[in-house]
Amino acid sequence: MIIPGIVISLITFPGVIVHELAHQIFCMLCGLKVYEIKYFQMNNPNGYVIHESTDRPFKVFLTCMGPFFINSVLGMVILLPASIDLVVFQEYNNPLTLLLGWLGFSILMHAFPSRGDAKVIINRILKNPDVSLVWKIIAAPFVAIIYACSVGSIFWLDLLYAAVLAMLIPWALVQIL
Repeated sequence: MIIPGIVISLITFPGVIVHELAHQIFCMLCGLKVYEIKYFQMNNPNGYVIHESTDRPFKVFLTCMGPFFINSVLGMVILLPASIDLVVFQEYNNPLTLLLGWLGFSILMHAFPSRGDAKVIINRILKNPDVSLVWKIIAAPFVAIIYACSVGSIFWLDLLYAAVLAMLIPWALVQIL
């Protein structure tokens, strides 16, 4: 059964909002003006941030990859208490555990940067003759990974990523402690 992307986005809308908020946060940290933000909508794309352009490779990299960092860390932090509750105490009916689980999982599912982010990295770093070879070498694998994750999302790679971070990492922490 194929579930339309808009249904997934509607169910996991907190992740879309945090993804766009992460772009906005990194724009602010990089000193880039934000012109327009849509945190969530029922169209494609589900959200966007229109901001000032830059040719500084570090700023381009951070603004494009920001959602990966923020969504991954925030999703795991939110999920940690829920995961411990599920794994250690096997508490499956606690409403707070279920809410935290849904919220953290939703945020993790939207950690991957978009193809649009990859295109920005290509145009502003890889195709820019003024950017050093070092930055091009750093950025190229990230572009490949973004495209691979985009294709992988068709096969639920974003769901698998969320599941791995949601359960395996907290489980490993519990085993260590």
